[in-house]
Amino acid sequence: MSKRRSKKKKNRGMLFLILILLVLVVMAAFFLMRKSAENSRIREEARAAEEEALQIEQEAEEEANEQARLDKIDEEKNQWYLILVNNQNAMPDDFDIETVEVEDGYYIDARVNDALQEMLADCREAGYSPRLISTFRTRETQQYLYDHTANKADTAVPGHSEHECGLAADIIDADSLGWGDPLIDEQEDMPAQKWLMEHCQDYGFILRYPKDKEDITEIIYEPWHYRYVGKEHAAIIMQNGICLEEYLENMEDYYEAQ
Repeated sequence: MSKRRSKKKKNRGMLFLILILLVLVVMAAFFLMRKSAENSRIREEARAAEEEALQIEQEAEEEANEQARLDKIDEEKNQWYLILVNNQNAMPDDFDIETVEVEDGYYIDARVNDALQEMLADCREAGYSPRLISTFRTRETQQYLYDHTANKADTAVPGHSEHECGLAADIIDADSLGWGDPLIDEQEDMPAQKWLMEHCQDYGFILRYPKDKEDITEIIYEPWHYRYVGKEHAAIIMQNGICLEEYLENMEDYYEAQ
């Protein structure tokens, strides 16, 4: 009988020991799970903080790049070839002009001469007959034209004509010289004019007063008046079918500053 009791007592001891071990195992597992969860939370917080810092850095870089682009655009707007001369914007008194003769007694800003010469030469090489009829004008010449014109609405007030900045040229097809007044809308149908309107941007020129833009430019459609703005800007303006006023007002939407 005593042996049986001893055996039962021993079995109870073993069960108690096993129970303690199980409790310890469960506690250890629980501790490890909490530790793992804590480590995961710390890693997740660290990853989120890193991602937030990276996002802030990227946003700051993008903001800096955008500001640099806008600064470049503002700088570009102030370049001599993008000067805006119209009814609201007079020729600056300090705008420096050095003119040279293009041909036949017509003068242009020296910085534009090579581009204009090349455009005229290539147009002639293509078999057409472009003819200059007006380029640079002094303030005195513009004043004389304004004083003696019958329709002042179609003539720029002195100080507000692009011809005074030396960057504009009126070019017609030589075959229209016999029309009496070649400065009419039908000029757009002349072979030389068609070539010029298609290729002027390749030389840095734009058709300054395009059709359907009179309400913006406040100048009638002139399919003969070309204005130098540089090749990069000319391509953007001509390809988008806009006028210089629209381009300068919304330049950040069109110009990818380098």
